[in-house]
Amino acid sequence: MAFAVLLGGYWLQLDHSHAALVAQAESLTRLRALQTAHALALHSGALFRKLDYLSLHLGEHWLREGSQGSRDALVRAHLALPDDALVGIDIADAGGRLLYSTVSEKRPLELERYGIADFEHFRVHLNGVKGLFIGQPYRGRMTGKWIVPFSRALIDEGRLQGVIVMSVSVAHLTKALQELYPETSDVAALVRHDGRFLAHSSRTEEAMGNSVPPDRPYLIDRESQRGNFDATAPIDGVERYYAWHRVPGFPVVAALGLSKDVALAPVRDTIRDGRMRSGLGTVLLLAAAMLISQLWRRHARQGEELERAGERLEKLVGHFPGMAYQFLLRADGSASMPYCSPGVRELYGVGPEGLQDSATSIFERVHPDDLDRLRESIQTSAAQLAPWRCEFRVRGAGDRLRWLLGEANPERTPEGDTLWHGYAHDITDRRVAEQQLRDSEARLRQAVDAVRDGLWSWDLARDRIALDERILDMLDRPELGSEMSYEAFRALVHPADRQRQDDALRTAPSKAPDLPVAGDFRLQAASGRWIWIHARGSVVEADAHGLPRRLVGTFSDVTARVAAMQLRRALLDHSVAAIAMIDAKFGILEANSRAEEIFAPPSTSISGLKLTELPLHEDQARFVAQHFATLRANGQMNIELPLRDNQGKMRWFDAHAVMLDPEDPDSDTVWTLVDISDKHRTRMALATERLRLKTVLERFPGGVLMEDQDGVITSVNRGLCGLLDIPDSPDELIGLTHEALCQRLGTERTAWLHRPDSDRTTEKRATVEVEGARGHTLEIDWLPIEHDGRRLGRVWLVRDITERKARERRLAELAATDPLTGLPNRRSFLACLDAALDDTQREPTRGGALLMIDIDHFKRVNDTHGHPVGDEVLQHAARLIRGSLRQHDRAGRLGGEEFAVLLDDVVPDAALALAERLRHTVASTPAATKAGPVALTVSLGLSRVFGRDAARVLGDADAALYRAKRSGRNRVCVAGSATE
Repeated sequence: MAFAVLLGGYWLQLDHSHAALVAQAESLTRLRALQTAHALALHSGALFRKLDYLSLHLGEHWLREGSQGSRDALVRAHLALPDDALVGIDIADAGGRLLYSTVSEKRPLELERYGIADFEHFRVHLNGVKGLFIGQPYRGRMTGKWIVPFSRALIDEGRLQGVIVMSVSVAHLTKALQELYPETSDVAALVRHDGRFLAHSSRTEEAMGNSVPPDRPYLIDRESQRGNFDATAPIDGVERYYAWHRVPGFPVVAALGLSKDVALAPVRDTIRDGRMRSGLGTVLLLAAAMLISQLWRRHARQGEELERAGERLEKLVGHFPGMAYQFLLRADGSASMPYCSPGVRELYGVGPEGLQDSATSIFERVHPDDLDRLRESIQTSAAQLAPWRCEFRVRGAGDRLRWLLGEANPERTPEGDTLWHGYAHDITDRRVAEQQLRDSEARLRQAVDAVRDGLWSWDLARDRIALDERILDMLDRPELGSEMSYEAFRALVHPADRQRQDDALRTAPSKAPDLPVAGDFRLQAASGRWIWIHARGSVVEADAHGLPRRLVGTFSDVTARVAAMQLRRALLDHSVAAIAMIDAKFGILEANSRAEEIFAPPSTSISGLKLTELPLHEDQARFVAQHFATLRANGQMNIELPLRDNQGKMRWFDAHAVMLDPEDPDSDTVWTLVDISDKHRTRMALATERLRLKTVLERFPGGVLMEDQDGVITSVNRGLCGLLDIPDSPDELIGLTHEALCQRLGTERTAWLHRPDSDRTTEKRATVEVEGARGHTLEIDWLPIEHDGRRLGRVWLVRDITERKARERRLAELAATDPLTGLPNRRSFLACLDAALDDTQREPTRGGALLMIDIDHFKRVNDTHGHPVGDEVLQHAARLIRGSLRQHDRAGRLGGEEFAVLLDDVVPDAALALAERLRHTVASTPAATKAGPVALTVSLGLSRVFGRDAARVLGDADAALYRAKRSGRNRVCVAGSATE
């Protein structure tokens, strides 16, 4: 009985240990699944952010440059992603009609037959979605493949101009998941926020177009970011341990499932073997007590099996991306790592050996600039027992500088020490993406600087508003600093505008956070002058309830525009003429005070009435229709009309009418009526014309010079005096003859005021561009003034186009230059080659040669040291090539690691000698990079420049280059020759 009791206790203990082993295996499997899901979410987020950046970049190019100007950007977008990732890029207008498709470039398509108006990823942008949207997967109508559309609205001046769609291959996403889990027992998937599959590592055809069951935790609890659950997949009926993690910044869930049978197979095999051995031992024990010692030995062997199972689980942990660890901070300040997974070697470049005693070697790998911050964050977490999280740089394996993100939860041990359980992983790619975003913001800053606007941001949580230097310059108030409280900013606003400013910036975002805010108000400058500001902005950050937390926008100085509007209103209301704007249905839209005074019935206004409602003429309907028909036929008219005023008295008016849009027969019209009833009609008409001319001169953004038919100056503005550097005032110039003005200008400036009408057979309008004073470029237009075939005078219009010319030159330089090396790009170099071929046609004796240069084993440099070092190597090679050439030789970068050199006026032997000298220079000059010196060699192909076919010259040089590569690299081969 005692022996039976012992055996019973043994079996109970054995069952307990088996259950604990299964529980431990399940726990480790769920942890592995959760960590792998996190890594998959980070990887997917990096891809989505790249697509977000590319769609924003391509959209800006399209809106700014159109299809032709955007072609290089579209090519770079394809190169930025793996070859099979991007199925195509489509651009549709605001009606859903395709304007452009990369698929149509591969095979001719009639784009008008295709459209995306019926797709979800187009309709959401009609409803106000501006950022990147991930649409439902579908089979492409042109490609027949399953694709996932990534779309973004094209917004220009606040209006939807169209939608850009980047179609990503589901096969590419599935391929990445299959590389992670090639076996069908374990699966990985990307799921949209509504449960639809974006990609599935197995059974892709069954998954596409379907959704996960609605009871999945990530569909029920939208707030949770990660989690585990067990379930049986409806697709294949396999029971799995599932883990999921939301992709940061995107409505996508990365989910994976590990087969229970596969995960627990080693443990179950061990348990089964143990039970069989224990059963056999029990039988033998009951048969003979002498075999007890043997049972104990078998029990020991079972323990060894369990230990080996633990080792296998440890190996599984070693395959996780990143490192799981325990970190112990003792009360005396020393630190150690009781446990760390093998990932420590990849992240820190040190093994786990010795870390159980001291963590000093870990801290020695931390970047010196981040070490103090790291230690401080650990001390703070230990003092408050708060979760620890820190981003820092380390020198990992191969001394590569990495960015790590460490997260851990602390607990206090009975000895008073602090023990953290956590996880660390590589976030270098994310930091690179953030740097790219900062670069993009810098470019935005440059764009804002170009339009002379200032930037502001408002943190509503802290009620602090930040103004950039441009705004402080507008106000001449550098003492305000870059940030102030909202109340301090409000004190700068004109008292009469404060309520309107509050409505625009504070109240409007709360009512409609998705809409941009805008408003006009006055700010007081340091001199006491009030400056009119047009504020624009939008909500860029909201809290959990959707309420605005942060606004960002621009301030524009519109003082001149407001002053002009006020002047216009003053001129209209103080005009002696009656002025009215009338629509196509004879409705009076607006009228000045003079028109109201003459025509409005007592105690009423004519604005809002129709002309036919005023007793202007006996045959009112026919009278009005007749003159409007004449106006629409001619675009404008100037006649004398008899009209009754509001007293019934007939007056004569000089009526001038114009159509605001001569191309639109239903355009609004503006009528100007001057009362010429008395004997001063001529003087009144002349005063009206002078008023019009003065308004034009004051508003014209440039210089104006007007002469009569005798060549006497009748009108001139200050802009002309400034642009032509004339010291006299406009009043002093009026009345001078053209010859007298030319004497003041001198010979050079006299030629600017050309007169094409000196030859009656030439064009009667001309435009010239000249270089003015202080490096300015001027555009001068000459126009004749004629009436009924009679010459009444002439007018010159002068505009400063310096900035436009500078922009044109900068754009031409950027379009022809490779941004990395500073050499001419492929298109610019090929243009030089075409020009050289033309020269050989004109001068056959003038020799020329083309060198094709390729860096040997450049892919190995990128794979070993990374793309930043590869970029340094390319820049080094470009400098050596440029320094080895003659002054009149031209070099260019054709793409990747391939360069070309055009040797002008050179014999074959000299070209070969120069190529050999260049090859030797590169081979003997290692590139100095952040990773240390990098030795490199180049292979060169040499061909003669002759004939008219640039493709043939390039092909000969490329064939020679290929022969140099095939012959062992680091050599020069000549086209048409079998020897080096």
